[in-house]
Amino acid sequence: MRTIARIRALAALCLLLALAPSLAGAAMPEGASWRYYRAGNTGVQGDASSALWIDDNDLLYACCYVASWEEGGFAHFVPGENRWVNVSNVDYPVLGDPSIVGSSRISDIEAAADGTLWMGTWIGALHYDPAIGPGSLVRYDGANSPHPGGRTFDVSVAPDGSVWFAVYSLGPNNGGVVRYVPGTDTWTVWGYGSNANGWPGWNTTRTASVQPKPGGGYVVWIDDAFGRASFDSDTQQFTTLANNSQAGDIMSIVKNGVDAAGNAWMLRYTTPGQLYTLEFRRPDGSWGAPSTPLGAIELDAFRATGPEQFLVVLGDDVWQYDGALWHNLGAWGGAGAFTAGLDMDSQGDVWVSGNGGVARRSAETGDWQRYRVTNTSQMDYWVRDISFGANGEVWMTGNAAPGIGGIAMFDGLRWTNWNVLTYGLGGDWPFACDNADAITYRPSTGNVGLNPTNHGLHDWNGSTFLPWEANSSSEGLAEDSLGRLWTVGTYFSLRYYADGAFTSVPIAGWGANVVRDPDRPGTVWACANLEVVRTDGNYRYSRLNTELPELNPLHDVLTKVAVGRDGVAWVGSTEGLFRLDAEAGTHQWWHSSNSALPGDQVTPLAVTPDGRVWFTNFNSNGIEASLVWFDGSEFGTVTRADGLPHAQIYDAEQRNVEGGYELWLSCASMGVAVLSVPLADPTSAPGGDLALEVLTGSPNPFRETSAVRFALTESGPVRLDVFDVQGRHVRTLVDGLRPAGEQRAIWDGRDDAARPQPSGVYFVRLRAGAREASGRLVLLR
Repeated sequence: MRTIARIRALAALCLLLALAPSLAGAAMPEGASWRYYRAGNTGVQGDASSALWIDDNDLLYACCYVASWEEGGFAHFVPGENRWVNVSNVDYPVLGDPSIVGSSRISDIEAAADGTLWMGTWIGALHYDPAIGPGSLVRYDGANSPHPGGRTFDVSVAPDGSVWFAVYSLGPNNGGVVRYVPGTDTWTVWGYGSNANGWPGWNTTRTASVQPKPGGGYVVWIDDAFGRASFDSDTQQFTTLANNSQAGDIMSIVKNGVDAAGNAWMLRYTTPGQLYTLEFRRPDGSWGAPSTPLGAIELDAFRATGPEQFLVVLGDDVWQYDGALWHNLGAWGGAGAFTAGLDMDSQGDVWVSGNGGVARRSAETGDWQRYRVTNTSQMDYWVRDISFGANGEVWMTGNAAPGIGGIAMFDGLRWTNWNVLTYGLGGDWPFACDNADAITYRPSTGNVGLNPTNHGLHDWNGSTFLPWEANSSSEGLAEDSLGRLWTVGTYFSLRYYADGAFTSVPIAGWGANVVRDPDRPGTVWACANLEVVRTDGNYRYSRLNTELPELNPLHDVLTKVAVGRDGVAWVGSTEGLFRLDAEAGTHQWWHSSNSALPGDQVTPLAVTPDGRVWFTNFNSNGIEASLVWFDGSEFGTVTRADGLPHAQIYDAEQRNVEGGYELWLSCASMGVAVLSVPLADPTSAPGGDLALEVLTGSPNPFRETSAVRFALTESGPVRLDVFDVQGRHVRTLVDGLRPAGEQRAIWDGRDDAARPQPSGVYFVRLRAGAREASGRLVLLR
């Protein structure tokens, strides 16, 4: 019988399709745009750093990246705000293609006389004008310039304005020494096999350090894996330096090693029996050394500062030499941290970076502060769940890396994370797990409910994690309009928490999600793979997969539910999309056999103010995985070519903004993507950040009348209703436009027909656009 019913349904819908107008597919909604939040373009941008530099205005350039995704660039720190401003290849592709190893890795920064910056990357070089910003970025590599395209370890700007690059070959002969003259746009490359100007034919160059000469001109000191050389600007000739490990021979040229007096620091073989020491060559050619030399040393990172002064990292410790004495500034990043860059600002604060992120030592206190993905960034590429707070903040689960995950909150400027590696800039994570599965903001209390993976349900109240129960799991959390927290569990589990205890509500199958019903008080929609339910704990509307004739219950299951208004919800399945009307008890079905539905594996995500339901068709056979919208007559697909990072989407949350709305998508392995969609007629869906608050009536309890007060930050359409404890509508108090500011409405204890209501508890619900709030009144007769 079920097969016959399904065939009849298919035939009827195919007939409708034949009579209907063509449903030609569309793509991105007109005017829509993207922004992205990933580790590579938030906070310090990654725990791997290959350079660090501070300009004359104390503006920090921390060059970090996420190696696994090749995302990163450089970031500035905003003092006093724990906030980072990023320039990343996630947002500015000119920095480099993430599919190319090293594209976002910056090895060195050098300022030119005109205030612009030259940067060396692992695949070439960048030019950047801070006065203009990211729009000024120009990339030079082997694909678009004579630059050979290898790893540019070192950049130096000479007194004549020429820019010198030390390029280490990472491919077929793509290294050597490169000179670029901006004034004439002239490139000269000395690489493998070249003997021009006396170049020895090397192509694994690591340092090209420019030292001014007393009478004008300059010398470029060059360090290569095969030896050392110098270039004299007066003779335009290279000289290969002795390399016999004898006294006076230069063992290596120190990167960032020309100090404020023009001294060039090097490691040099000197005293017999001692391999080499740190010394400096003065512009006049004479040599000097620190008053108390350290002897044979390995330099992890070096930065020349004042005359005969420098910072250096030796092992785990940072040292400062002030021209007379050595000062141990302590370990910046823990034992074994690889160091790439360091610098000091005008206040004496020292910054260091490497494979442990970035750290700052306060000159005032001597304390080190660590900055990493775990305490400054959107730390997780595998966000499972997202929720919006009352003031626009965004809460999400986090994973970061094994052992250091938790949850995160974004306030629009900075990220606050809860994990085990926050270094005092976030919250502790007191759970023996490294991520969370579900999270939801609770309007009734301002707290955040969450499920640390397999560690029960908890409430974060701003200072403490309050446990409800231990060791349970959750596939989704939602608070209803009565302030009860609902959780859908892994298997045959739907419950709500109230008055200190959980109450179970039947549901069949593996839990998928639970969503608050926007209209019916105390009601949620929950979906498991065998059943979708609308319930308040007593009232119940349900559809099993066996009750939908279009499905074969032997293999067809439900996926998720997205909730609209007035009792309507959209349910996905492995065989198409359903629209359920709980009030009418009817349903509709869309499938590739009766519509232009692009793929039959449907997972609904959100219903938006323009009437669209958004879903993903991930795992549909023979169809490009995409984000799909449906407005009741037309389907549209948004693919990776349109900017979608990944079509496997764990969660989507919609919020109204001025002129339209946003979809926040948790894209598997690609962090969070936000799709901003403008509305052709923004007044058709009031929204934006229309803040509202319901205050309990005064008096409360009451016998005759109670004044229900609420506040709006801007004018807009408002509806204020009263319901009884069974969820039945009693009275509409307000339905129309209201100005910004505090408002009040009087309830006299009667329904819409002016009939007195009995004593009891009643709920008032205020709705303004997609925002709503609620309160409770007690009537005494």
